[in-house]
Amino acid sequence: MLKPAPMPSVARTELAAGEPCRNCGQALPAGKSVCAACGAAHGEANRCPHCSAIADVEPHPALGFRCLVCGGPRVALGLPNATLSARTNAALTGAGREQTKHVMFSAAGFLLAGMGALAMLVATVVVLATATGPLSTAAIYLAASVPLGAGIFALVGARSARARRSEALRAAEVSALSDLQAVAGPLDAVKVAELMRVGPERAELLVAAASVENLLGAAPAPRLRVDAAGNTQLGDAAELADAAAEATRPPARGDTEV
Repeated sequence: MLKPAPMPSVARTELAAGEPCRNCGQALPAGKSVCAACGAAHGEANRCPHCSAIADVEPHPALGFRCLVCGGPRVALGLPNATLSARTNAALTGAGREQTKHVMFSAAGFLLAGMGALAMLVATVVVLATATGPLSTAAIYLAASVPLGAGIFALVGARSARARRSEALRAAEVSALSDLQAVAGPLDAVKVAELMRVGPERAELLVAAASVENLLGAAPAPRLRVDAAGNTQLGDAAELADAAAEATRPPARGDTEV
């Protein structure tokens, strides 16, 4: 009879209360998930959604923060017992895809645009050095403009990817704020700035965006319902539309009109 193979032991990712840093043995700062002595990260809050490594983040001018291991876009969570929700990870994964597209489109766009500019220069030299007719001149410039047009198209794609990346990063930050609030309770801009390592202005914008999102998500759908006694109550807007359509529908053949 076959016996199941033993499963390898899984290293702990959370620290017990009062346990020192697993890397250098120094005590972690109270309520922090990154060792101040060696910089080692602890806890699922620091698990990268791209490479699955538990690592700290570093500031990045375009991404806000990126993983120290793989360089993927990240958000900073300063609580050791906080975890990234599936929504936050999905937004970060989408931001990573858009970042890859942005880099690829930008590289291809600048390369093709440079080649196109050089081709246009060569075409101008050829036209000036030879006695070409109007049709031949147009054909030469048309051929030289192909890489230039492709480069411009790629740069437009890079700009679109950058916009989608920014939107995904904003969604990830707002979702990460909800992840922090689920652990730490109600947060203000000062606490958000400390835990997420952002500036005061950015923290206020995130708190405002999260508040608006929560209000919109909590707003009930309009409902209107008429009970048997003729009293009007709230019900689904779709049911109201169906009722209105039914009231305005002309009677079918065989219906009795009063």
